Amino acid sequence: MPALVLILLAAAAAPVDPADPAGSPTAQAMITDARASARGLVIELRSDFGFERLVEIEYAGGRRNTMHLNDGLVVALGWSFLPLAEGRLGTRAAVGFKVDLLRATNGSATFVAVPVDLMEALYAGPLRLGAGVSVLLAPRVAGSGFLDQEATTFRPAPGVLLDAEWIVAPRARTGIGLRASWYRFESSAGVRDAPSVGVLLRSDLDLARR
Repeated sequence: MPALVLILLAAAAAPVDPADPAGSPTAQAMITDARASARGLVIELRSDFGFERLVEIEYAGGRRNTMHLNDGLVVALGWSFLPLAEGRLGTRAAVGFKVDLLRATNGSATFVAVPVDLMEALYAGPLRLGAGVSVLLAPRVAGSGFLDQEATTFRPAPGVLLDAEWIVAPRARTGIGLRASWYRFESSAGVRDAPSVGVLLRSDLDLARR
């Protein structure tokens, strides 16, 4: 994951074309007004925090540690396309991998899933706002040791997404922001709703201009 962060930062710090110095009107417009890309490579890092308790362990000293449904770190790659309204609107599809770990000396629990997202983004000055749908493929909890009984396999979980980002590097369309999500998980034990919030770092590298 540190390598991906370095890639995003390097793209954001890419030098400006000497023919278009930072002081020119064109460069100034880029700094304040990013647009959706026609063919963009999307790289995303995210950390989600759920509210629905899934697994909890209590240590000898009384301290507790909890895994919530839809917690986890996410690395995702995607493609942006179909800019509309002079680039103020754009479509983005992405596939990622999510993992969360809960460990103790005599057991552990691991939540994994494959998120597939389809979103529409609105560029409004330095903001990028997004809304869309998602599905978590193969969501499951694997347990070992005293948490072996926590193992659960869920059906694909549909969900909805809302994003709000501040674009810190318009050249690479790199934004830092927040995500709110809601998924419905279903297993043999029943149906559970899982809202979550997360922080994200996302770049949309316009391959059409490279």
